[in-house]
Amino acid sequence: MIAKLLKELVQALWRYASFRVTGPRGGSQEGALAIPMGTPMQMPVHGLVEDGTPRLRDTPPAVAPAVYNPRASFDWQILSRPNGHIYPGGPSLDILDRLVHEPRFILDIGCSSGDFGARVKERFPRAQIWGIEPNEAAAQMAAPRLDRVLCQTIEKVDWAREGVKRGDIDTVFLLDVLEHTYDPWSTLLSLRNLVCESAQVVVSIPNVRNVLLMQDLVSGYWRYRTAGLLDITHIRFFTKSDMYRLFYQTGFRVAASGSTVCHGSLEIFRKHVQGKFPKVVQLESASITVQSVEELESFCAVQHNFTLQPVEYDRLSEEERQWIDAPHPATVAFSGD
Repeated sequence: MIAKLLKELVQALWRYASFRVTGPRGGSQEGALAIPMGTPMQMPVHGLVEDGTPRLRDTPPAVAPAVYNPRASFDWQILSRPNGHIYPGGPSLDILDRLVHEPRFILDIGCSSGDFGARVKERFPRAQIWGIEPNEAAAQMAAPRLDRVLCQTIEKVDWAREGVKRGDIDTVFLLDVLEHTYDPWSTLLSLRNLVCESAQVVVSIPNVRNVLLMQDLVSGYWRYRTAGLLDITHIRFFTKSDMYRLFYQTGFRVAASGSTVCHGSLEIFRKHVQGKFPKVVQLESASITVQSVEELESFCAVQHNFTLQPVEYDRLSEEERQWIDAPHPATVAFSGD
């Protein structure tokens, strides 16, 4: 008799343990709340079936919320595309006028699909041209057009593994590239410690001081686009004077410089270049006092371009050293300091 009772007790305990682990329908319930047998349970009921047992109220299936998609196509959507934006064509070959000697080993950083590099190779067939392009789709397009294409950023290249020694590279193109990088200072330092002492580094950077851009800003707009001064992929912005600081602080001197204009800013330049300075340039929503022709040129520039060469500090003039040593002019913008 006692043995039978013990057997029934063990079976009851086994059924209780199974209920806690698997639940009444056999599904995994690990971590679920265990309810002791005999505890009344409050269930939503909806009438009784014929045998008197409660019937559970019908529960509608869960409906996932609809995925929101923009109603139109916007320029910022290129930021989430796997291969981003490919820039076809490249800069004008007029930029080659900035070279101070015939190139031997060219590094085209941000070579995109290789359009510019291929044309440079036609101009200098004896030169070796390597491209650096982090966009995989663009790098694949450039690969058959250049001598070598590395699909990565300049800072991550293992030059020893690639068979390049310090001093091998004598020409670098950085055309509309630095503004796309998080740390352009590090990029230039990497180059300073890679190229030969007589190297020429040709750089172009958009001018954030452009008069048309200031007109938009005063009017309350800072509109990003897929290309141009406010290319959506730009993350650094420079005026000409801050470009000089960038170059000299990273071990280069400016050997030559120039600028390019667009149609709109060229009209403003031609309208105001004659006559005495200072003079007022009237825009749609603001006016600017311009002190000289040189300042007018800077306001109207869409892009500044430079030829840089490596230099040691003790070979700089006193005027050049000011780009390194002189404190930056005090800003009137809020800084939080």
